[in-house]
Amino acid sequence: MVTKGLGLRSLVVTVAAVAGALALSTFVPVGPSAGASPVARLLPEALRPPAKDLVLTGPVIVELVDARAAGMPANDFIGLGDAYYAYDAATSTYWAAAGVVPSSTSYEAQVASQDDGSYTVFHKPAHAAWVAQIDGMAGSDGATCASYHVSIPAPVLAVWHWPAGTCLPPSRSGTTPVLLTYFAKAWKEWWGSVDAGPPQMAQGAYWLRAAQDLRSAVAAKALGTRGYTKAADELVQLAHLPDAMLTPAQNKELGVLTTMLDGFFGTDGLYGYSAPSTTPKAFVATLQEEADLGTLSVVTDPRLGNKFPSNLQWATVTCPVLTGVAAGSVFGCKVATFETFYMVGTIKSAKATTYFGVIVEGSPVFECNPDADNLSKPEQLAAKEMGGGCAP
Repeated sequence: MVTKGLGLRSLVVTVAAVAGALALSTFVPVGPSAGASPVARLLPEALRPPAKDLVLTGPVIVELVDARAAGMPANDFIGLGDAYYAYDAATSTYWAAAGVVPSSTSYEAQVASQDDGSYTVFHKPAHAAWVAQIDGMAGSDGATCASYHVSIPAPVLAVWHWPAGTCLPPSRSGTTPVLLTYFAKAWKEWWGSVDAGPPQMAQGAYWLRAAQDLRSAVAAKALGTRGYTKAADELVQLAHLPDAMLTPAQNKELGVLTTMLDGFFGTDGLYGYSAPSTTPKAFVATLQEEADLGTLSVVTDPRLGNKFPSNLQWATVTCPVLTGVAAGSVFGCKVATFETFYMVGTIKSAKATTYFGVIVEGSPVFECNPDADNLSKPEQLAAKEMGGGCAP
């Protein structure tokens, strides 16, 4: 890819979990993942499929902390305590509940985590984001979950062993320790190395620490560590590549390793390489993820200057023009956020693993001077197809 916007989105940087070695791996739901059948929705309560008690994973913990931190910096919270997680097949909804732990350096987060904010119930309907509802005072003065906009289903309460009609654990007075997760530590190092930037030697120290975090998880016999050893080996291999003057073979190795690790950490496109896209839909999904991460690989139209934001986590990416995912395919995409941006470009390698793109604000009208490394003739046609073209 051509250039990287390295503005990091506001993501949680350290994540904690409860008691013992918590399962930390790429999220794979336990139990049904498809929507419940219409028949299941109509069954009497006694005949509904049971809920599944799930094991929290690192990426899900990050999502929950991020949801709870809405309106505040996510890194003001360091993790979860007294955590529960389940899937209700009858309603195709994931449920979680936890006390979100504030950072000792954030007065605002500590205040937000007192009283009613001391515990949170989360739910995630099919094809939707997590919704966080604070209810730390639930149960006091006769209050129950029904007093809030969420109501935990009986099957979920059953697998969590909570008394029916309540939305807090049976006891909140225990001394369960909050432990920093291995996955979150490794994920933080992987992200942190972006700021370190070239040379490779500076980034290598981060990668080696991330590898050690993953190996520590395996040594501790933590649950859900499938793939950790392989990822740790790849991090070490990446760190040991030469600092400069890479051969073509080493450049290829760099791309393969980075793509695989981006897949493991869920950060597609973070280091200038995308996971292979076998369909146009997959390529658009990659662009969407890169917009969320702040790493869209584009050059700006000369008239846009430095106005293009690196952080587009609230944007929606659509591509009305996309001829395929093979090298030479042309795309025209709209990035809609508080402002609207238009991007046209060309896929440079098979399965859209690299691309060249130019972006402009407001309308798909680009500076097309061929001497200024701007749009090619096919890219100009893509801009025209989106209702724009070349500036006068």
